[in-house]
Amino acid sequence: MQKEHLEILLESIDSKFQVTLEAFQSLNQKIDTKIDELRSELKQDIAVVDSKVMGLSKRLDSVEERLSNEIAEVRADLAAHRNNTELHHAPPKHPLKRA
Repeated sequence: MQKEHLEILLESIDSKFQVTLEAFQSLNQKIDTKIDELRSELKQDIAVVDSKVMGLSKRLDSVEERLSNEIAEVRADLAAHRNNTELHHAPPKHPLKRA
């Protein structure tokens, strides 16, 4: 009787273990599927961010080039203005005498 009872108990434990194992495998598959979905979404989001960053980088390069050109123009204008101003303020060669 004890042997039969022990066999029944072991069969019950085995069946419960099998159910638990199946549930674990099912949960593991669901987790793997969810991770794959999230990984795919993340890759798409990263691609969108990358394209926006590249667009901003190009715009920044364009702005930097435009500002560099404008600064060069202002330098040239300032140098020309200084040269012109220095010519106007040159001291006279012959001082005027007061009578």
